[in-house]
Amino acid sequence: MYKKIILVLIGLVLLLAGLEKCYDYFLKKNVNLKSSYVATHRIGADVVFLGPCEPLWMMDPSRFQKYTGLTAYNLATVHASFAENEVMLRLYLEGNPPPKYLFLYVTTESVDGSFNVFNTYAFAQLLDRPWLREFVQREDPTYSRWLRLPFMRYAYYGNYVHFNLVQGIKHRWENRAVPYFKDGYVPPHGIIWDGRLELFEKTFPNGRVFLWNPKEISALKSLIDYAKGQGIRIILYESPMLNEIKPFVLNREEIKQKITKFAGENGAPYWVFDTLAISSSRACFFSILNTNERGSDSFNHTFANFFLDFRKREQP
Repeated sequence: MYKKIILVLIGLVLLLAGLEKCYDYFLKKNVNLKSSYVATHRIGADVVFLGPCEPLWMMDPSRFQKYTGLTAYNLATVHASFAENEVMLRLYLEGNPPPKYLFLYVTTESVDGSFNVFNTYAFAQLLDRPWLREFVQREDPTYSRWLRLPFMRYAYYGNYVHFNLVQGIKHRWENRAVPYFKDGYVPPHGIIWDGRLELFEKTFPNGRVFLWNPKEISALKSLIDYAKGQGIRIILYESPMLNEIKPFVLNREEIKQKITKFAGENGAPYWVFDTLAISSSRACFFSILNTNERGSDSFNHTFANFFLDFRKREQP
């Protein structure tokens, strides 16, 4: 009896270990999974955009190249914290030369720590890298405690990885080499007003005080130091936000001044685009912080021109 139980347990362990290897392999083949793609493909962009949802849906590399002549790649990922931003940059640099410029999105929301997260599941297939395991152990210690058990690196966040696995199998079958969004930018086609402003006003009718979160600031400094150590000119920026939200962010000016001071102390400019005309109209936004196609077209042009002026001033 005991012998049968032991044999069953051994068989189960071997099955789970084999399943883990399959997930490892096919998730690395999923070119739509940005972490896998940038770690295994040469992109070689002059400029990289980095951050959470806002740059992912707003910063169009093709338009930046059209206006500036510099190639660009959008390295942003959904709801990503500064720690995740650094992981993405490190993965990108494994197979690519350092970009000349790195534009990192920073705003009152991203330094608070309550809105962006470290999406551990996006890196599970890449944990053979010791440096990445250190990031995961620090950012998601509960998950890390389960990693010694077979297949738990995928079972823990199962609902987030199964579709990516199926897509990876499909991409391997097709020998697909280019992701659906080949330059990393996800255009906001057909996205309509999402109602987050109304929800924010209902949740915080008297406004909300945003935090200067030491953990997020430490992660931001780590990212800046790493980029500078790679010879990258890093520039922090905040894209336009809808003016209607500003009265509900009670300490916006205080946080903005802190970010500006912090950026200066760490050798990085901080560009804030909060006075543009598009900020006055919902017709240019689908949420508080995200422009729609019309707003993005306008901002990308403005941003590129601002960069060109900045570059001229920096040149001797």
